[in-house]
Amino acid sequence: MSSTRTHGSGSGLPPTTTHAWREQRGSPDDPETYLAANPPGPKTDYIRVLGALLKLYNDGHATKRKLISFKTKGDRQRFLVSFFRELRRHTPYKNLDPRQLAGRHVQHMIGRWQDRGLSTATVHNYLSFLRTFAGWLGKHGMVREPEFYVGKDSPLAHRSQNAVEDKSWTAKNVDIAAKVAEVTAFDRWVGLQLELCAEFAVRPKEARHFRPHEAVIPREAANERDAAAFPDCETFVRVSHGTKGGRPRDIPLATASQRALIERLKLLVRPGKFVGNPDHTALQAQHRFYYVVRKFGISKKELGVVAHGLRHQKVNDVFGEESGGPSPVRGANERPPLDEEARKRAAHLLGHSRLQVTNCYLGSAAALPEHVGPAEQAGSEVAA
Repeated sequence: MSSTRTHGSGSGLPPTTTHAWREQRGSPDDPETYLAANPPGPKTDYIRVLGALLKLYNDGHATKRKLISFKTKGDRQRFLVSFFRELRRHTPYKNLDPRQLAGRHVQHMIGRWQDRGLSTATVHNYLSFLRTFAGWLGKHGMVREPEFYVGKDSPLAHRSQNAVEDKSWTAKNVDIAAKVAEVTAFDRWVGLQLELCAEFAVRPKEARHFRPHEAVIPREAANERDAAAFPDCETFVRVSHGTKGGRPRDIPLATASQRALIERLKLLVRPGKFVGNPDHTALQAQHRFYYVVRKFGISKKELGVVAHGLRHQKVNDVFGEESGGPSPVRGANERPPLDEEARKRAAHLLGHSRLQVTNCYLGSAAALPEHVGPAEQAGSEVAA
């Protein structure tokens, strides 16, 4: 869907970089008052209707009682504005009020997405946003699973959770050290954030929120689950700010380069502060990060890699060292001898509790033959 600016003076839409401020109940700007005074119909201002619904509901998770990230808020809002704009301008439903959304409208738009060749992941994400929106309207169950709209044999029906391509930087022949050095020469803070991604497999947001002075902890202070996953590690790095769902995790501090990076950060960052320009807010730091990485070609369009690819890089590298063989996305022709043990560690490194999540980074080993060691191989040769 086309990119759209979805907030601004007079737009009728709330900003997505703060949590909603509710006007005094009964005031003209109160969303409930506005919606009650303007019942669904062809003459309503659909942008103002969307704005009121977003003010009421867009702070919340689709299924859980918790707030969502500003990124998710922005993504939802941009999608919904674009969706209803396209529906009203390019389909027979010219005067549709967003509150009148029905299954036939969703079906019509899916046909347009198919014609445009949208990816499976994009279609699934769009339907997820619509499912959430329908829930706001009290129309639970109206938006069905993709298979209902496209048929069970369509490639759009099921999204694979198994990586089939190595998204590491080295897979695209990008020299990590050289590229990070380029970035660092232009913006020291963004360079350091990329180093954190490369050394600890953290997400870019976690790198921007990383506080080095409070991060290093002894084994006895580590999360019990993470400590058990790495029984030989005596020192961990705690990642607790900017994590998904606010879930902290403890990562082994295991290499000389990791320790050197932490020490450099302690010299550059004031106690209690995050890795970034101290004059920037979190939102400014986010904008700066993505401006700089794009400036240096770190994008799918230019180099074929994104900052998140450093997370893929680290996890695949560590898996290869610990499993005894390359991951499936790096061309494994048999299941590494320590596949399951290495995947468990990889899941903890990524901050996930489910082993299946590692398939998104490493690929699935389900179809690979079991590793045959020298003893088994010799035995089979004798038997032959």
